[in-house]
Amino acid sequence: MADIAFDSLTRWYGESPRRQVLNGVSGHIRGGEFVVVVGRSGSGKSTLLNLLGGLDLPSQGTVRVDGTDIATLKDAELTALRRARMGFVFQAYNLIPTLSVADNLRLPLSLNGLAEGDRIDKWLERVGLSDRADAWPDTLSGGEQQRVAIARALIHDPAFIFADEPTGNLDLENAERIVGLLDGLCREAGRTLIMVTHAHEVVGLADQLLTIRDGRLVEADAGTSTGATP
Repeated sequence: MADIAFDSLTRWYGESPRRQVLNGVSGHIRGGEFVVVVGRSGSGKSTLLNLLGGLDLPSQGTVRVDGTDIATLKDAELTALRRARMGFVFQAYNLIPTLSVADNLRLPLSLNGLAEGDRIDKWLERVGLSDRADAWPDTLSGGEQQRVAIARALIHDPAFIFADEPTGNLDLENAERIVGLLDGLCREAGRTLIMVTHAHEVVGLADQLLTIRDGRLVEADAGTSTGATP
């Protein structure tokens, strides 16, 4: 099925005073879509991404992944769902500095009990880093680290990719390359890509645009002709 439905999502932190970050957000993301989430800093867009990816749970409302309300899952079940069905790409790359590039890619295979075969070599070739398998993350440029992070997120063949400002630390040339790479790799395998971004040029690639303002969904557009400003 590979879809996500969310209904009346609300998230607050603390109680006295309560800080409300999302307020009654609803929507549906179909399998294979590229969904872009935009909004000003502090609007709640990263909170929405974390809720959809099961990294956080709503204060109210529901998130259904492939029809399952993830709030009903036990911790171990939710962890297993994220590990097997989801991949995450963050602004800060989050590579493990004490592991080589190849070992960073090996980790999700090991956690999912998947045979390595030639997957690492193939994915490094796909992201243009065939000669960097034995390199340490701190010897790579920012763009190279993000390409490793993309390969790590995709190597176990997840249905959903969640990307939170994946180009935020990159120059324009590398940012465009990363967005194109993510879009292409997800579309060729029918993966669902959900990306939070401030980058205006990404909006034109989206199948669905979600605009968050002050914790509320103010636009939910199919197609890319809205001209919305992140």
